[in-house]
Amino acid sequence: MHGRHRCALGALLSLSSLLAPVDAHASARSLEGVNFTGPLITPNPAGMPKGHGYIEPYLVRVDSRDHFDDRGQRQRSGERSGGWTVVVPIAYGLGERITGQVNLSASRAESGAAHSRGFRAGDTTARLQYLLQAANADGTRPAVSVALVQRFSTGSHDRITGNPLDAQGDGVQRTVAALGVQQVVWLGNERPLRWRAQLSAGPAPSRTALTGASVYGTAAGFQGHIARGSVLGLSIGAEYSVNPRWVAVMEVAASRETRQRLSGFAPGADGAIARVDEWRPASRTLTFAPALQYHFTPSLGLIAGIEVTVAGRNAARLISPQVALGMSF
Repeated sequence: MHGRHRCALGALLSLSSLLAPVDAHASARSLEGVNFTGPLITPNPAGMPKGHGYIEPYLVRVDSRDHFDDRGQRQRSGERSGGWTVVVPIAYGLGERITGQVNLSASRAESGAAHSRGFRAGDTTARLQYLLQAANADGTRPAVSVALVQRFSTGSHDRITGNPLDAQGDGVQRTVAALGVQQVVWLGNERPLRWRAQLSAGPAPSRTALTGASVYGTAAGFQGHIARGSVLGLSIGAEYSVNPRWVAVMEVAASRETRQRLSGFAPGADGAIARVDEWRPASRTLTFAPALQYHFTPSLGLIAGIEVTVAGRNAARLISPQVALGMSF
């Protein structure tokens, strides 16, 4: 394993021991009457109890007027882009330690004055999670889990003959492994703060075949492939329970993808077939996501917040307000 990955993994595991309460009253505390929905980005490492499920439909608005260049400087983009996205994560406890999850999505994209013809299906992800260590009653013993996440290309990405904004997929079948940790820390006022973190990594996937116009900027007549890079991500979120109904949330996420290679053949201006061999630089982003939760009942909660890309390189700067309704059953 790469040295930087080992350091990040060690830091994630040791953080739980550093934050573990040591006072004698910890065993007397209870999470009864404490409600958490979870932050906007980081998945739940604790999973679902066997036979129980959770569904949390998101309505997301995405806007981008700027981007970060190769030096990390913020620049104005040629035109505004964005749209509306609906994401529906559905999780179910398959066993005492195993949780399965699928994320479905659809988007209505915009670019300048143009937009897609209504909502179009995006790509789908499936997650299988195994709980290595369960939390105790007061949450002070960390829940630790590992997961395998598979992305499926269910949205269109090439052979675009009509409105290019109707293509909402990327064509990539990507596999990512993740390590998650979650723990409750009881503060001096006897209110709980729950933190969770996820470290994820995925190798470069197989090449994605491209034909004609595509989301990667190829034009009609192109035949070739895009080789996407490997990915690395880290997200950390904290939820502070103000009272049984209100929870304040703050989250930080960082991600990186290594460079991509576009290769193939396309007709030139004179009609002759020309070779295409293009390297696209690595990209990275740093995102903040503050939010608020309101709980109607222990099994029904609302979270509203905003994700903002605060730094990056070769990436769009996104501002993404969103709201989600979490329902357990």
